[in-house]
Amino acid sequence: MAQGLSVPLACLLALVVWTVTLVLALTMVRLRHLKEGGSVRDFGVPDDRRLVWRLFRAHANALENLPLFAAVVLVATVAGRSGAVLDALAGIYLCARIAQSIVHVRPGAGLRFNIRFGFFVVQLACLIGFVVAIVWSPT
Repeated sequence: MAQGLSVPLACLLALVVWTVTLVLALTMVRLRHLKEGGSVRDFGVPDDRRLVWRLFRAHANALENLPLFAAVVLVATVAGRSGAVLDALAGIYLCARIAQSIVHVRPGAGLRFNIRFGFFVVQLACLIGFVVAIVWSPT
């Protein structure tokens, strides 16, 4: 880890890398779809059976959640808050975010929504934990 880079900031950077990875994967799948004779219009058609749609939704979901995590990490950093609790919350959040994306991209419905929702709840709990730790921790 780079000198001076806290665990939460490293997790934030890793989350940005993960989001970019989803963009690259989506781009490759879209290009393959077009090469195989598909249409650009197909990209906006909701169909959980198609990888391009699942990747699109996973990427959009990652983009929606990135500002929330960035906000709590940056506020903690600016406020000078650090410690094992914030480190653990950041690591758990990152793992849950990546796991949710992976489940989102995998084919098959069924319990998939419940699993994704479970990972979302973990992320929400981590965000709340960050806020609590920032507000109530000593300076």
